[in-house]
Amino acid sequence: MTARVVLHVIDALNVGGAQELVLLLARQAPPGQKTVVCVLQPDLAMRERFLAAGAEVAALGRKRPSIFSPGRFLAYFLCGVRDVVRLSRRLKADVVQCHLGDAEIVGIVAGRLAGVRKTLVTVHNPILYHERPAGDPRNLLHRVSLAVLYRLAWRVVAVSRQTEHVLRRELGLAPPRLACVVNGVDVARFEAMVPSAAARRECGAGPDDFLILNIGRLEDQKRQDILLAALAEMAESQPRVRLCLAGAGSREDDLARMARELGVADRVRFLGARSDIPELLGAADMVAVASVWEGTSLSLMESMAAAKPIVATDIPGNRELLDPGQALLVPAGDVRAMARAIVALIADPAMARALGKAARDKARRFFDIRNVAAAYQAMWA
Repeated sequence: MTARVVLHVIDALNVGGAQELVLLLARQAPPGQKTVVCVLQPDLAMRERFLAAGAEVAALGRKRPSIFSPGRFLAYFLCGVRDVVRLSRRLKADVVQCHLGDAEIVGIVAGRLAGVRKTLVTVHNPILYHERPAGDPRNLLHRVSLAVLYRLAWRVVAVSRQTEHVLRRELGLAPPRLACVVNGVDVARFEAMVPSAAARRECGAGPDDFLILNIGRLEDQKRQDILLAALAEMAESQPRVRLCLAGAGSREDDLARMARELGVADRVRFLGARSDIPELLGAADMVAVASVWEGTSLSLMESMAAAKPIVATDIPGNRELLDPGQALLVPAGDVRAMARAIVALIADPAMARALGKAARDKARRFFDIRNVAAAYQAMWA
């Protein structure tokens, strides 16, 4: 039996991988199924995209207080639970699906209190909590509290095999409560993208330039500073290389300053958060990823579906997506290795095309959002 009402609970609607997955699932909802997205915090950057996909958005709009204001911090969670319980009952929700840290707590507890038939949580990355020095009692507190919380959920969904392994090892979770559903993307949409001269111009690249695209939030995890340093490393030998960063985040000012200090500011474009990723991929000659950790990167899957040559860091999340012969993988944090790999793709267009084709073939077989949506629908039924 198909669930009639699916209520997603999420921290915010900023541009990010978890939000993109919820949006893709909303677009794949079968006829007659209502998708409602409850947003705890004020950031609603993606709201219009959800409405266009046919989803309803219920915005609670509460700012997250500091834990050093314990009264306000507790009230934030208790009021969130109260509101999600009321929303679940008003909608007669069949399913509550929780995403990201605060929403996990609020959504799981509210789903249980509201008597919702199934409450699930999607764990989007393998770092469950910030590890503190050995012996710090907060490590044990976090581990125990997560283990208890996740056992209140009907199903805990890991988005990667690495995340599944961490949930088994750290929290003792196991099937059937624990499941792994690797993320997916709208492969057909990225296969259909058309190269755009206008998009290249916006990215600061002319017809004879070589354009590198990086898609992702401008945060420490993504390490765009490595890409800037690699650009400077190859500046003399590769004067036609340009770098375009599609994403927003707290490190934008620092990265812009670094580009100026390295003397490559005229070769870099900061585009901010974008919804036209297929068009940007159509404009790019390759994609570079410098992340130090990933769950399963939707932007990497999108690049694969677009048949773009990829240089990415050799980390578990990326290795799970990319097999040998589908990308060039380099050690995380290694500027020279990143620069050498990019130059290798520039120097060998045939190899670049072969890597892109192999990556697209894998995306078609394993990362189609229709298969991911079918797996969620089966759990929700």
